Amino acid sequence: MSDSKITYQQAGVDPEKAASILGRFKDFQKGRPKNKGLLSGIGPYAACFDLSEWTTKYKQPVLVTSCDGVGTKVKLAAEWGKIDGLGQDLVAMNVNDVLCVGAKSELFLDYYATGALKEDELLTILKSIQGACEKIGCSLVGGETAEMPGVYRDGDFDLAGFAIGVVDRERIVGPEKVKAGDSIIALASSGLHSNGFSLVRKILARTHTAPDATVPWGGKTWREWTLEPTTLYGPYVLPIVDKVSALAHITGGGLFENLPRVLPKGTKAVVGSKEWNLPPSFAWIQEQAGLESSELLSTLNCGVGMLVICRPTEKDGLLAHFKSMGLPAWTVGTIETSGEATSGEPTVDWK
Repeated sequence: MSDSKITYQQAGVDPEKAASILGRFKDFQKGRPKNKGLLSGIGPYAACFDLSEWTTKYKQPVLVTSCDGVGTKVKLAAEWGKIDGLGQDLVAMNVNDVLCVGAKSELFLDYYATGALKEDELLTILKSIQGACEKIGCSLVGGETAEMPGVYRDGDFDLAGFAIGVVDRERIVGPEKVKAGDSIIALASSGLHSNGFSLVRKILARTHTAPDATVPWGGKTWREWTLEPTTLYGPYVLPIVDKVSALAHITGGGLFENLPRVLPKGTKAVVGSKEWNLPPSFAWIQEQAGLESSELLSTLNCGVGMLVICRPTEKDGLLAHFKSMGLPAWTVGTIETSGEATSGEPTVDWK
């Protein structure tokens, strides 16, 4: 046995520091809004939630779950010293997926992993997660803080999130409710959201872009534009979800991968390139990367964070609703039969 003692702290892990940070966050959480059914949140081994209200509120309550992260946006945020929006990115990437079956997210958990804990960094991210949860009426009930010096280099960290929602079985939206003739409405994104950052970071490095410089299309700095938090679509969509056939969250894989996920076999989405309204920011990325339109649309959201599919008779009312809430929305296409056998996989036609 070696005569030299090695403590956990000397190995690079400081449990006391982690406990202190989480203690400060629990103090921050006191008195903040939480769901009625939440019996215990951060602190115990596991959070407890009373489901009795769901049994009266829903005829057939169905649990809906999601797990997602923020990707390499965390790297750029750390490099450019702006991490206060990452919590909303994390929440949005999960709850927007839960929303795509018509469900409201009720509970959220997070996972933060790093090589060496930084108190201000972790607290900033946790407060951002808490703030995003409050915007949509969801409770942050727990998570995991992992300090792993052998896995992450100093300064590196990663985030993952987990959302649990609920929806009445008869109100689930998706392929079963979509029909040929339905309209497709685009809901604007706030920017890049949380996908494609490996490409974007490479372009920014190649063009020697300074974070405080103004973007070519004006208004914001590069730091502000690239790190704009992902839109939380729940407050816009849940009030009118009964008028919707399906919802597609446009994330990694872009239009061509995400929209077919909510279409029935034997159909195709016909989307107009003229109606899409590609923002100048994404046109700049396309030019810098030398991408074909199909490649760009398979990588980034290209200005559209979510697609709403609805009956043609509901289209005008939904557009008016989104306009009244200040969210840019417009019609980009329709659903048609694919001309293939009913077993034919759904596709997207870009015209």
